[in-house]
Amino acid sequence: MIGFIFLHRDLLEWEWYQSSEVSRLYIHLLLKANFTDKKWQGNDVKRGQLITSANHLASELKLSVQQIRTALKKLESSGYIIRSATNKFTLVTIVNYDIMQSSNSIYNKQINPQKTNHQHSINNQSTTTKESNKENKLNKEKIELRKENFKKQVFEHTQFSNKILNGFFNYWSEFNVPKTKMKFENQRGYFEIEKRLKKWSENEWKTTSKNTNQKNTISNR
Repeated sequence: MIGFIFLHRDLLEWEWYQSSEVSRLYIHLLLKANFTDKKWQGNDVKRGQLITSANHLASELKLSVQQIRTALKKLESSGYIIRSATNKFTLVTIVNYDIMQSSNSIYNKQINPQKTNHQHSINNQSTTTKESNKENKLNKEKIELRKENFKKQVFEHTQFSNKILNGFFNYWSEFNVPKTKMKFENQRGYFEIEKRLKKWSENEWKTTSKNTNQKNTISNR
């Protein structure tokens, strides 16, 4: 395998950077993902995707299968990858792969040095403004993609009613003031959607039951 990938220094501030298994796995997935669309045994594997398995990744990274599964779950619940599993393999999609790996990305452009300090100062201010505007736009695009991915993950749990799924999604997908994160992304530790949905459903049932009892009590007076 030849070529290279782009890694921005923002990675140092990434929430999983200090987790050796998660950060190793994520960089490994970036390196292994298709750079162009391909076919594999009759399956379409798009740019930014790869076909693999927990056992195969464990062998490549010299980690246990359980460590790989845990790391994959963290990456998926945090919105960095999407998994589509079959009985033979797992298709992994890197979220925002095109944005991260584009040579035209604002992350990968360098500002040309100016001839004089005065010109440098003026041009630097202009560049900073443009870069800031582009970054704001990029952040907006990224969070909208993350929101769509989060919605897809929530509505996969069809054992819950649409009312439960909509209420859960609307609550946890709320943006912060600068619109850089959703409410669920500010949660520390794990965010297992299925377990949280189960708890949400139980609380909804308790609330509904309580309100019904109160109405019955009032009507019987």
